[in-house]
Amino acid sequence: MRCCLLIHTIVARAGTERSVCRVLSGLAERGHGADFEVLEVVRGGVPAFHLDERIGRAALFERPVSLALSGWRLMLRFRRHVRRGRFDTVVVVGSSLALFAVPALLGLDVRIVFWEHFNFSVDLGKRKRRWGRQVVARQASDIVTLTERDIELWRAGAPTRARMTCIPNIAPVPHSAPREDAAVRTVLAVGRLVPQKGFDLLLAAWAKVCAAPLADGWHLRIVGNGPEHDVLIRQIDGAGLGARVMLEPARCDIAACFDKAALYCCSSRFEGLPMVLQEAISAGLPCVSFACLTGPEDLIVNGVSGTLVTPGDIQGLADALLALIADPVRRQAYSHAALQRAAEFGADRILPRWEHLFYVVPTEIP
Repeated sequence: MRCCLLIHTIVARAGTERSVCRVLSGLAERGHGADFEVLEVVRGGVPAFHLDERIGRAALFERPVSLALSGWRLMLRFRRHVRRGRFDTVVVVGSSLALFAVPALLGLDVRIVFWEHFNFSVDLGKRKRRWGRQVVARQASDIVTLTERDIELWRAGAPTRARMTCIPNIAPVPHSAPREDAAVRTVLAVGRLVPQKGFDLLLAAWAKVCAAPLADGWHLRIVGNGPEHDVLIRQIDGAGLGARVMLEPARCDIAACFDKAALYCCSSRFEGLPMVLQEAISAGLPCVSFACLTGPEDLIVNGVSGTLVTPGDIQGLADALLALIADPVRRQAYSHAALQRAAEFGADRILPRWEHLFYVVPTEIP
């Protein structure tokens, strides 16, 4: 088996790139490194996350290009690259990219696998994403989703000819013991400063938390970069939260942030399967999250390892945070259960599912 994985870039510091690096590096450690190559649309530099040196790298372009203007060139170069490399399997990451990449392979004896990192309902307002998913549903051999719920969304939203397989992201190795330091008084949130992550909703909820005397001494720490930075700063200043909120740039050693937090909060409007939430439960952090479509309900057992809140319910989010702030015994119970839950997403559980997909599942299109 020779597999080419096509992605816009492997160097971005984001969840998709992190997941790809973890899976490919894990497969390389299990003896499959020579079978895989990462093909970037535009050549990047050093990946932000560890990518095993046994994984090959190549690129279609040396400089940034527009898919809208260079779609035909991309298709021709991609088809030529797959033929020259004698790849029998291609993984495409990203539905807008799939709109060009999947048709480029028609007529070749190649197994096409599409790897979904959001969910079927998320298109970010871009028609190319919607069209790309329709192309994938009809022409791909396999579609890999992050959740079982997303399989239902795909089947309801498109006449799907491809095989559907759910393979969650890989979580880090869980901490060895639950949290015990009741003196830590920081709520952590991590992610790109974009509307998807709902940090504006979190700040609105945090203003309600700060109004409660039992939350005295507690702080909110948001870590991330993005276009909403100035908007969020204005919201913080306007609500008089400057002394209770820390808005910090993204950083490489995010694990250190988990170690200095008492709670984790996910306020996303939508997700695929949020890797940062996986990392939070692996660190043993009690979590509060909107039960957005999809992801948090797969990672958090409500009332056992965390608290799920109706999406967009700002008061409900504030109430859930206050309930945990007031109850250190409950926080520790959640921490213990979170570590048990995280173990279900370990590399030893997830990588065999990828091996089965690549090496056991029949390659014929269903």
